[in-house]
Amino acid sequence: MVTRRKRPADDRTPSEGSLRDALSARTQEVEELRSKIAAMEAAGGRFFSAANHAIRNPLTVIQSYLEILHSDLSNGLSDQQLALLGIAYDNVMRLRDLIEDLSDIAALETHDAHLEFATVNAADIVAEACNEIQPAVRRGQLSLVVEIEEPNAPILVDADRFKDVLWRILENAIRFTDHGGQITARTYARDGQVVVEVADTGAGIGTQGLDEIFQAFVQLHRKPGEQREGYGLGLAISRRLVEAFGGTLTVESSPGVGSTFAVRIPEYVETG
Repeated sequence: MVTRRKRPADDRTPSEGSLRDALSARTQEVEELRSKIAAMEAAGGRFFSAANHAIRNPLTVIQSYLEILHSDLSNGLSDQQLALLGIAYDNVMRLRDLIEDLSDIAALETHDAHLEFATVNAADIVAEACNEIQPAVRRGQLSLVVEIEEPNAPILVDADRFKDVLWRILENAIRFTDHGGQITARTYARDGQVVVEVADTGAGIGTQGLDEIFQAFVQLHRKPGEQREGYGLGLAISRRLVEAFGGTLTVESSPGVGSTFAVRIPEYVETG
């Protein structure tokens, strides 16, 4: 809960220049934080776990005051000032997402991640994830085909985090596949493993990119000059989560042909 303070009687509506200066300063802080995190990522997950926890509190304050500014002062701001305020808020939310992702990586690298393991049917979760991501598929003017070869595919995982892995891989396929392309999600069992494949007809990845794509802060452009989205942490987190489940996450790809990501997790066999 945020306690709102009354504005002093001589408070004035913030000028366009002051909002622009605040936005510029906040953007610079975000970029500096990104650079520091990238340089220090190898220093150890425990450091980032503590640092991320410390950052959350002031970031929550910033978010709260931006929301107050928007709700209390929006009638007195110009369209351009409102746009600047919106940009500042969007960047705060992006930074919150970055902190959450870094916390995930730190916890997974130090084996401190809180995972609630349970036996689930991989085929059911794949179907749920594909159904939930349909709006993004339609926005991308793509087709999504779901192939369930093995309808009974028990695995021992954290169900929510397993779905998170699938979401990240599906979102990656959507982002790198042009309009009219196809994404295929397959579920089958082979040699004691449950396999979930996500194949796309997108741009594909070169050999060098295959070595880098699961590294933190590595992003590959879909097209020359295209603006990057996110911070390049999605696939890094996904691989670490799958490994925490005792499985593997790999990719096969060819430029101009597309990519196939494969999650392999041991099939759960109940004993006793």
